[in-house]
Amino acid sequence: MIVGSKHKIESDDLNVTVYEKRESKEGKEDTWRPIGYFSRIDNALKFLVDRGVKETGLKDLKTVAQKQQELYELIESLELPRNSVQPVSCHEKALAVAE
Repeated sequence: MIVGSKHKIESDDLNVTVYEKRESKEGKEDTWRPIGYFSRIDNALKFLVDRGVKETGLKDLKTVAQKQQELYELIESLELPRNSVQPVSCHEKALAVAE
């Protein structure tokens, strides 16, 4: 599944993998480099949102909010099956880390 212009998500029996497009030099074919491995698609998408926000350099709140909105709209446009992306509370995150 292509996500935006520079990311894609693929899965196998064990992982959901996020890839980033690497533009080739000298006119060769672009390649995809794995940048994250996740057990669930919603975690992979949240990773992309976090990464996008960090790429803003956290310059100011308006820039961060605009980037978040852009990424959330992109995720909504992916037409994922209903309930495939579940919100995760801070409590659930703490439990996951403790395991």
